[in-house]
Amino acid sequence: MSELIKLKNKANQYSVLVVEDSKHIQKQMKTFLGKLFKEVFVADNGVMGLELFKKNLPDLVLTDLTMPLMNGHEFIEKLLLFSPNTRIIIISAHAYEENIIKFKKLGVDDFIQKPVNYDILISTLLSSLEKLENKDEENFDDIFKFLYEIKLENKPLELVNHYKGVPFIHEAKIINIFKDKVLLKTENVQIKAIKYEGETTLHFEDKILIGTFSEYDEVNKIITLINLSEVETSPKNRREVRVDPDELFTASIFANSERYNYKVESISVCAIAFKAKNVTSRLKRGDKVDLVIGFKTEHEASFENKIIHKERLAFKALVYKINKIDEDYSKIIFIYELKFGDRKILENYISQRQLELVKEFKELRI
Repeated sequence: MSELIKLKNKANQYSVLVVEDSKHIQKQMKTFLGKLFKEVFVADNGVMGLELFKKNLPDLVLTDLTMPLMNGHEFIEKLLLFSPNTRIIIISAHAYEENIIKFKKLGVDDFIQKPVNYDILISTLLSSLEKLENKDEENFDDIFKFLYEIKLENKPLELVNHYKGVPFIHEAKIINIFKDKVLLKTENVQIKAIKYEGETTLHFEDKILIGTFSEYDEVNKIITLINLSEVETSPKNRREVRVDPDELFTASIFANSERYNYKVESISVCAIAFKAKNVTSRLKRGDKVDLVIGFKTEHEASFENKIIHKERLAFKALVYKINKIDEDYSKIIFIYELKFGDRKILENYISQRQLELVKEFKELRI
C-alpha cells in the first residue's frame, strides 16, 4: 500500500489547520489536503490561526514562519501554551538550523522546506497522524487503568453538571468499563442534568475527566458515557456562583463615549459575560468601562407578604476576555470588584435566581 493511500485512510477522520499568508500556497494546500482530511481550516496569519484553532480544535497544524500581524514563532509558542499536545508541522523557506532545534525542543513534529516536496509532505503527515493515534491510545490506556482501579476498589466518582449556572453534583458508581464507553449509576437528578448538557465532568481526587452522554437504560438506571478524555479544569472549581439572569435583568456598558447593550449570558458577584455582535471593533482586552445593571429582588415583609425592590448598581469593570463565537458574534467577559453593600445586593439576587432555576429544572421535561 502506498503512503498516499495510507494517509488517506487515516486522515479522513481528522481535521487540519493551515496557517499561511500566501494565497497561492493556501489554495494549493487546501485543494490537496481537502481530498484527504475530514476538515481543512485556513488562516492568513498567527492571530487568525489562534482564533480558528480555539474555535475548531483541529487535530493537526501546518504553519509558515514569516507572516504579518503574528509570525509563526509567536503563533507556535501561544498555541502550545493553549494546547501542549497539538501536532505541528512547520512549512517555511527559512529552514535555519536554530529554528529547527528550537521548535524540535518545543515538540514540533517536523520542518518542511519550501517549495514543498509533496512526497515529503505525505510522509510527514502520515508520521504525525501515527503519533496522534499512539497518543490517543496512550491517553485511553491511562483513563482505562484509572477507571478500572476505581471500580476494583469500589470507590465512587463525583459527577458535575450545570443548568444555567446552577451546579448539580452527585456521586456515581462505575458499573462496567469497555474499550469505548463506561457505564455508571447515579442520582436521577444528575442523570437529568447530564441529558440536558449532553456531557458530564467526572472527578476523583485530583483527576478530572469529561465524557459525552450516549444512552440511558431506564430499567436498570444506568447511564452510558463515551469519548472520555482528561481535562485540566472543571466548572466545579469556579470560585463564585454564576447564573443565567432572568428576562428582566438589564445591563448597559458605557465606553468610548458610547453606550452598548448586549445580551447577558451569565452573572456572578465578580464577573459578567455578554454575547456581543461586532464587539472587537469597539472593545478590546484591558479596556476599562462603566457598567450599569438593573434587576429585581424579593424581600420578606410582615404577614408573609413580599416586597419587590428594583435594584440598580453602577460600577467600574475591566474587559477580561473576548472569545470569538463565529463571524459575527463574540463572548465578552468583564471582571469587577464591588463595594460591600453592592456585593450583598447582587448576592441576594443570585441566590434568589438559583432557587428559580432549580424549580425550572425540576419542571423541565427531557
